[in-house]
Amino acid sequence: MNIDPAYFQALRQKLICGEITAVTFDTQAFDRNGRTFKGGLIGHLSQLKNSNIKLVITELVRDEAEKHMLDMHRAKSKKVDDAFALVSQYLSVELRDELCEELDERPNPEQIIFHEFNDFYLATDAEVISYEEVSTRKLYELYFNNEPPFYRGNDKKFEFPDAVALLCLEAYASHNGILVVSEDKDWIAFCHASKNKKLHCVPDLPTALALINSVEDDIKEISSQRFVRFQEFNNSGGLPSAVGDKIISGLEDCLLFTARTSYFYNARCADIDVVSIKHDEGKKFSIIRDDSNQTIWVLELDVECCIKVDVTFFDADESFIGSSQYEQLLLVPSMAIIKISNDNISVETAFDKKTTLDLGAIAPNEQFVGEPC
Repeated sequence: MNIDPAYFQALRQKLICGEITAVTFDTQAFDRNGRTFKGGLIGHLSQLKNSNIKLVITELVRDEAEKHMLDMHRAKSKKVDDAFALVSQYLSVELRDELCEELDERPNPEQIIFHEFNDFYLATDAEVISYEEVSTRKLYELYFNNEPPFYRGNDKKFEFPDAVALLCLEAYASHNGILVVSEDKDWIAFCHASKNKKLHCVPDLPTALALINSVEDDIKEISSQRFVRFQEFNNSGGLPSAVGDKIISGLEDCLLFTARTSYFYNARCADIDVVSIKHDEGKKFSIIRDDSNQTIWVLELDVECCIKVDVTFFDADESFIGSSQYEQLLLVPSMAIIKISNDNISVETAFDKKTTLDLGAIAPNEQFVGEPC
């Protein structure tokens, strides 16, 4: 983990002593989780619901996350609508009407996000810190004194949202400390400069969760046994196989394509094979939960995949003019989350849902052009 060991131990002591009672994260941490509150590292914040650590979220992060989620789900919805418009001309009237009815019954992006937020709050018992916590006087003091997150060298107007969020956290932390998950240099500078010394930055969610769970280390023997099972699962090929299957399934659902061509085109995955899964030195390998119920590890991986792509070409009138096939290697930075509880082992993966494969220059009637796998 990317944190000084002495700082880690100091934060651990604060958690043990009850000086830190809450944890929060910025929008970048949310984006790295795949722009979702379902699953991934953020999904595992549900373990805090019945713990001594409270999950708090600023209104700024909530609002920015909502915007990012809306953009993502609207793009997905448009992709489905565009695909249906393309194939509907080849369908019977009965089948087309049936599919239209099913598409009309889809929840819209706003409904999807409402339910995702609601489920997340119920699962975590998270508390939203209101903008009303902010002192306007304090905000302008930071601005005119060029204090973090404002700097003379920055276009300071863009720092106002961050300043409001950080002042919300500082006001909330007037009595007890908060672990602030952020790699943003302005957030880090503000936390270090905060006069109440209650905001403690850590770089990522694995570090924060590792800290929180390290203070409940009364099941060392059970943890040791689970780690042996983890090693056996990995050495037997079970872990690489599970990670590969999850990554393939995820890419089939959301992989984006870009290309240079003078034609209209539609690209889709024809086949995906995992070539290699690597955990290089310096990559994260952390325990993010360790209690009497389960142990959860997070493992940062580089997954190299061979992607075979079918591309169909059309002219301006949407008339078919040919097709091509391409084959390229794609490196997918990923997080694997491995959970062991009782006799069960489960694996979950997370990666950027905007992962894009650049096909380069393409044209009709090409066969397996590109970087060979």
